[in-house]
Amino acid sequence: MVLALIAFILPDFQLGGLVDKNVFAEFYVRPVTWCFSILWASLILFVCIFILPKKSGRITYIVINSLFIILSLCQYVYFKIFDQFFWLKSIALAGEGAEYLSFAVKYVDLKLLLCTGASVVLMILAARGWKKPKVTRRWWALVLLPVVGITALHILMLPETFNESEDDWDSWRRPRVVYKQRTDVNKSFDVNGLYQMTFRDIYNTCFAPSKYGKAEYKKVDEYFAQKGEPLDNDYTGIFKGKNVVAVMLEGVDTWMIDKKYTPAMCYMMENGLNFTNYHSPTFGTGHTFNAEFAFNTGYFSPLSAVSATNFSSNQFPYSMANLFAREGYTANSFHYNTSEFYNRGIMHKSFGYEAYNSFPDFGMPVTVSQSDSNILKNDDIYKKMTEKQPFFDFVITYSGHVPYTFDDAKLALAKQNHPDLIDPAMNQEKNNCLILAADTDDFFKQLLTRLDSDGLLDDTVIVVYTDHYAYGFSDQELLESYKNGEIMHRVPAFIYAKGLMGKNISKPAQTIDMLPTMLNLFGIKTDARFIGNDILSPENKGFAYFGNAAWLDDKMYYVPSDKEPDPQLKEHIQSQNKRVQESFEITEIVVTGDYFANR
Repeated sequence: MVLALIAFILPDFQLGGLVDKNVFAEFYVRPVTWCFSILWASLILFVCIFILPKKSGRITYIVINSLFIILSLCQYVYFKIFDQFFWLKSIALAGEGAEYLSFAVKYVDLKLLLCTGASVVLMILAARGWKKPKVTRRWWALVLLPVVGITALHILMLPETFNESEDDWDSWRRPRVVYKQRTDVNKSFDVNGLYQMTFRDIYNTCFAPSKYGKAEYKKVDEYFAQKGEPLDNDYTGIFKGKNVVAVMLEGVDTWMIDKKYTPAMCYMMENGLNFTNYHSPTFGTGHTFNAEFAFNTGYFSPLSAVSATNFSSNQFPYSMANLFAREGYTANSFHYNTSEFYNRGIMHKSFGYEAYNSFPDFGMPVTVSQSDSNILKNDDIYKKMTEKQPFFDFVITYSGHVPYTFDDAKLALAKQNHPDLIDPAMNQEKNNCLILAADTDDFFKQLLTRLDSDGLLDDTVIVVYTDHYAYGFSDQELLESYKNGEIMHRVPAFIYAKGLMGKNISKPAQTIDMLPTMLNLFGIKTDARFIGNDILSPENKGFAYFGNAAWLDDKMYYVPSDKEPDPQLKEHIQSQNKRVQESFEITEIVVTGDYFANR
């Protein structure tokens, strides 16, 4: 039992070392976490030893312990890459992540190998020495002890038990509030531990009753009513009826935009609406699809679910594609990957696209279709994009995707196309990123040239935004130096149309602002409501919020901290904190509760 118990505790131990120990000042957090883990391990062992038959108990123990060892290993590597843990619903995306296994392997370090190896050895030793004691009522009663302990700790960790407020400016760092709300996955791990967090996650994923009904939908109605109708401005309807090519850039970060490497994008930024303070926050997992989901629906992915797999049956009547389709547009989406990847074949239909078009389906070999410079060399793809007007095309590039540290097919081709950009004196990974960005830029050169030669450029608007910063860069400190002190989630975004006067828009903006901005630019009127705002509206001073509850507005960038805010700013901070929490809540109801299907 001792060996088996240690084998259970070690996976939790290795993950606990990743979380910032300064998150919670309260002394009880770590002891409570360890108590949860010991109690859950004891409960599992007691059931396997005292209730189940010897053989079944040993097998059950091996299976459960193995699953948690594997889960801990995956959580460890995921944290090393993204600086956060994941919820269980993210496992639905495991197939997508398997394609980049070679990239993840480099995050396996000595600590992980030692802890995982020790857990496996102890599990084997415990299983080999497995014994079944004579069971009496006294032994059966042992099973009740961890059940009572877990229940008591759960009650003690609820904020209402001690009348703690969930609305104060610093509620984000109160362990009991974090424990109840489960909005921040890292802090949730810190107050729960691996086992309590996992079993609560299983319950909330599989068994929790629906918490969305008339009262919650009414709250959303009131939120939108308070927000009011968007007002017309100088940009209202300036692109009405024009074609659209919307492009989501894969991993093209701000520091990659340079006239030497990305001349076409620089040209469009200088001669279009360039959003210089634009951010693509990440919520949950599936970073690329999160940005894809936000652009198309006007909502970020809920923190409690995976948008690519959980909402394929949702109704999105006010999505980008659906709204443009109502105006007579043909809407199609394009990317190199298969329709199964990120469940795009189904999700894009839900968004309102007529079809999700995978480049290999047009006769392109997979390795060829991964390079953005090859997309428009295929006449069938270009024809599909432009044959029916007005058209709304949503294109997802790929060249900027990890890896950056070795020459895969797309990087090898990009270097072949741009030997002049290979710089041995530069950090190799940085140089690779810049060359891959140049390959994406070649797509825009070809797009502008082909649209112009076919007489379509005058009537086409090109909308561009990046899905996420270059999180796959192996040296995070070096990456931060390239970002030059800016918020990590700040990425390129711009809108180009021939003849449009160039302008830099410096107010804070984010992915969910793109849909209301587009609707105004194209003069599309709708009774829909969105959390985001028209970036170009004078009434919108700018706002962006992030998964860790930090936010940016026209006055300040605020990251939740233990430091008491300046009295003159305290009211403003509390108001914006409330705005962020309200955004989280409304997103959960609208998306997870399928609000538009129940309006």
